[in-house]
Amino acid sequence: MVLRLFHIGLLFLSLSLVSSTDTQELLGDTDGTWSYFGYQGYAGEVTMNAITGSSYFYWLFQAIKGNITNPADKLPLIIWIQGGPGCSGETGMFFENIAPFYIDNNTNPQKNPYTWTNNYHVMTIDHPLGTGYSIAGAPYDMKNTTTGSSIQLYNFLVKLANKYPTWFSRDLYFFGESFGGHWIPGIAYQIVSNNRSPNPPFKFNLKGVGIGDPWTDPPNQSQTYGSYAYATGIIDQEELGIVQTYEDQVTSDLNTGNWNAALNDWEMSYSLIVDYAGGINVYNSRDYNPNYNMGQMPAWLNLASTKQMIHVPSSVVWTECNNNIYNAMTQDIMTSAAPLIPYLLDSIRVLIYNGQDDLIVNTPSTEQMLANLNWPYISNFINSNKIIWNVNGNVAGYAQTYNNLSFVVVLKSGHMVPHDQPVNALNLVNRFINNQGWQ
Repeated sequence: MVLRLFHIGLLFLSLSLVSSTDTQELLGDTDGTWSYFGYQGYAGEVTMNAITGSSYFYWLFQAIKGNITNPADKLPLIIWIQGGPGCSGETGMFFENIAPFYIDNNTNPQKNPYTWTNNYHVMTIDHPLGTGYSIAGAPYDMKNTTTGSSIQLYNFLVKLANKYPTWFSRDLYFFGESFGGHWIPGIAYQIVSNNRSPNPPFKFNLKGVGIGDPWTDPPNQSQTYGSYAYATGIIDQEELGIVQTYEDQVTSDLNTGNWNAALNDWEMSYSLIVDYAGGINVYNSRDYNPNYNMGQMPAWLNLASTKQMIHVPSSVVWTECNNNIYNAMTQDIMTSAAPLIPYLLDSIRVLIYNGQDDLIVNTPSTEQMLANLNWPYISNFINSNKIIWNVNGNVAGYAQTYNNLSFVVVLKSGHMVPHDQPVNALNLVNRFINNQGWQ
């Protein structure tokens, strides 16, 4: 069994393409205000290529006690980017407890007590083009590298910031997970490097980034699956040897530049573990339900009334993940984005966190990635004291911090930390943004 996506487990093969008639509808931006269930904000499509009709979709959830258009409101803005590559940010908003409401099994909204919008304005962007509600009107608009996609995303942010400057007159943070281990360093690099230029298109006040269960450094992270699974008791010695054979092959593939083979061998290494362990969820090794249940969320996101509310053309079909993007980025998936992180650490704070029970991006793999960072202070970080992180009197995880880098292991959580541990995830976000430390 080969799993083809980093997220929920359903594979969608459709690309967000529109007809020529629909393209005419998209020649201008569609975004505007929305209001629903007592909450409000902005959402819609922002055109990136008027000829093809390609556009980015964003959804801004205004802080419950804030007004993002008021210059006196200085609440930070968090931008969430989902993984995949090719998975929609609406999954993070509604399945992972970030938005102020969620959709129940009767397709009705319910108040979310764990929302990040109590203290922050939160925006998600369907990135890259072709993801979620975002539209790739032509194949060449859908980039196939982290660098190309990050430049495209940066240009979108500049356009949005010039359109709504008060939104970006505040502290800015990016959060994401999974292939966000490429996306977040990619966009942060674009912002930091442009900010350092004499005349940046827009100077963003980027303060930090947080990346959960990050797929960042394939050459190192691909080598820990067998040892992790063996240490947790879900495979035996013989199975360990087979898995490590595929890990060795990934290294050989990467050394010869055979990206397709590297991707296939990497996928096989963790898929074998899933099978050996009796069909565990690759995103949570304690869960024997192989797929997460999205409930009525996808149906609600495709309602005509929902699309009308958030200014999405009726022709656009929302899908959780677009497998065409995953396939287009085969080479990039197995390329390391880790060299970008030391550059960021010179200017901003970086939080890396990992669910203890994640298999597909397991904690030892993330520790391996961190240990191999080409950062002058990495030995100081590795030798820093482990801090026991408590939330409401309970041990929530363990943290290490040195200089601008923090790493947190979140207990009783898999790949999607805000879904599995919403209270602790919110505490983690608050501590990081407010620079409170972990004790």
